[in-house]
Amino acid sequence: MLIIDWLLSLVLIPIGWSNFFLGGIMSSLIAIIMRGYEYNVLTDRSKHIVSIIGSIFLAILICFLPFNALVAFPAFAATAVRFFFSHLIARYVPRRKEFIEPSSFLCDEIQFRKYDRVKRFLDICFGLILFIAALPIMALLCLIMLLTSGKPIIITQKRIGLSGESFDMYKFRTYTNGENNKRVTPIGKILRPLRLDELPQIYNVLKGEMSIVGPRPELEEFHIMAKENIPNYTCRLKVKPGITGWAQINYKYTTTLEEYKIKTAYDLFYVKNRSLILDLKCILKTPFTLLEEFFEAVKKHTKL
Repeated sequence: MLIIDWLLSLVLIPIGWSNFFLGGIMSSLIAIIMRGYEYNVLTDRSKHIVSIIGSIFLAILICFLPFNALVAFPAFAATAVRFFFSHLIARYVPRRKEFIEPSSFLCDEIQFRKYDRVKRFLDICFGLILFIAALPIMALLCLIMLLTSGKPIIITQKRIGLSGESFDMYKFRTYTNGENNKRVTPIGKILRPLRLDELPQIYNVLKGEMSIVGPRPELEEFHIMAKENIPNYTCRLKVKPGITGWAQINYKYTTTLEEYKIKTAYDLFYVKNRSLILDLKCILKTPFTLLEEFFEAVKKHTKL
């Protein structure tokens, strides 16, 4: 469906082919990041609104880049087309099955791939870039947390990782220190919906305990529950857990056994089909998930 973005970019040809290609690429990237042409987004009102708002925001950012501001036109126009003709577009979008039922999955299907070796190199490269880019934000958050909620600023949680081994996962503290009366701190009400409390996990990536993309590392109690009740759940432990992943961008935060079964189905799809392309999809689509969760928090009257 990205053909819409490129057709709208044709109007830029009179001012140069470079502007045409740049406009088409920018518009396509925004559509991918904000999942503009996915069936579930086009037909779900809440998701669709999040996609539109995010698309407009990204299109505005293009105007501040060192390019001709007109290259943002296809992105704005494509966003308008998706807004007014979402249900019509949805008719031509295939509904893909992007999960694997745990009961029908075989761990023997998981084969070591050359990409698994390359992925560690990519994790180090992207981890360093992400750490440097996020360092000013983390420093500011540390200062705000120190002034508003005191120490400790960063906490560790025991999580289950590769091959079922536990490790200490780093997070910004978003709860009060009281043992019997833990409440989300004021700054935590902002950090949690935006997942900014998970920025310290970049250190876990650099240490080799996590990957940028992979199944979510579970708390031990949830891991035991899932292991005892979900067939082939442990197959997801054949790869390193990730900061983001296929289940994280396609399904909600899970607390019940039934929700864990669905989440595991998405994890198994990733484990079987992991590749550079799939990892890029997860990374590019993560901003939409963060924006959606932020709006859900606002809808639930979270005081931000």
